[in-house]
Amino acid sequence: MGLGQDIWQGHGRGQPRFRDQLGRRVPLRRLVRNGPRAIGTGLSRKLLGKRPARPWISYDAADALGRHLGDNSRVLEFGSGMSTAWYAARAGDVLSIERDAEWFAEVSSRLATLVNAELRLCASREAYLAIEDDRQFDLIMIDGAWRDDCARLATQHLAPGGVIYCDNTDKQGGTSGDLTEARRLLIAFAEERNLPWTEITDFAPTQFFVERALWVGPNAPR
Repeated sequence: MGLGQDIWQGHGRGQPRFRDQLGRRVPLRRLVRNGPRAIGTGLSRKLLGKRPARPWISYDAADALGRHLGDNSRVLEFGSGMSTAWYAARAGDVLSIERDAEWFAEVSSRLATLVNAELRLCASREAYLAIEDDRQFDLIMIDGAWRDDCARLATQHLAPGGVIYCDNTDKQGGTSGDLTEARRLLIAFAEERNLPWTEITDFAPTQFFVERALWVGPNAPR
């Protein structure tokens, strides 16, 4: 597949990059605002090997999370990455859970000077989900392995006024767990607790196609 076709179809997805895997079209305002940013960072990564130092989630969602977080905010992140230091710069405390040893080593080197970020290597499902019972978080980011299990756990650790963000809810399979079930669980939790929730179809850094995510809690991007 040539680079032009790659950009148009999104790595062989079989449909134009302007719709997520469940067929929802990206809003025009996001296409105009975030599409060029995603393509630019995607080309930079492919051609120059540069990784943008920000969460690789919806551009609008990342901007909203930046406004949601504050100096006393507590963040739980399933799946570490370029996002981990970004959260640490905007929150009081970050706990990031990672299952891949090689990636853990790379992210650890980026966090060496940060005193408010803890990165745990948890290769097994049991260790990955072993969050202390009494801890609550103002943001729980689900962007790693076993996402349906992480969704169940998130409902037990969300602080009042907090946000749960589950990325890639239009996808299925692989080591990410049952994303359809994760989506169902989180929407049921939101409706049971009378919490606002919204689904976001948007571009993310380095991606030539849009994806969908689920936001549970206040302050969602419009």
